[in-house]
Amino acid sequence: MARPLSLTKPASSDNLALFLSLVDVLAQRHDLPVEHVGDLRLLAEEACINVVLHAFDEGAPGEMTLQVGFEDGVVEIVIEDDGRPFDPEATPRPALDAQWRDREVGGLGWHLIRRLADDLEYRRIDDRNRLTLRKRVPVA
Repeated sequence: MARPLSLTKPASSDNLALFLSLVDVLAQRHDLPVEHVGDLRLLAEEACINVVLHAFDEGAPGEMTLQVGFEDGVVEIVIEDDGRPFDPEATPRPALDAQWRDREVGGLGWHLIRRLADDLEYRRIDDRNRLTLRKRVPVA
């Protein structure tokens, strides 16, 4: 894989635009089709927001690293943080067939991630969460 782009900053909503700019730079660098960039941004955004909102105690954000790379038609997005352990496979699936008033709050972000990513892998390594998302992107 060509050298991926990487950024480490405090896991706060103030840094979200910086993290997402990596996706834009990667897309420009590899001339990725515009119609796929929105999905890639949404994948990165939903995963990063979950870290910001749920990985740390309020008022004490830790660090988050976002790494994006592209090789052989696959974009790889890796999010690492030093927050509390969180396995996305353990998240309940939202009741999409229920009326909106009857639905539990939460879970739609992970639903979107599961739908958009071609591959999702979570590992806890040395007290850090590592979420790897892969999406195939056709190139000309």
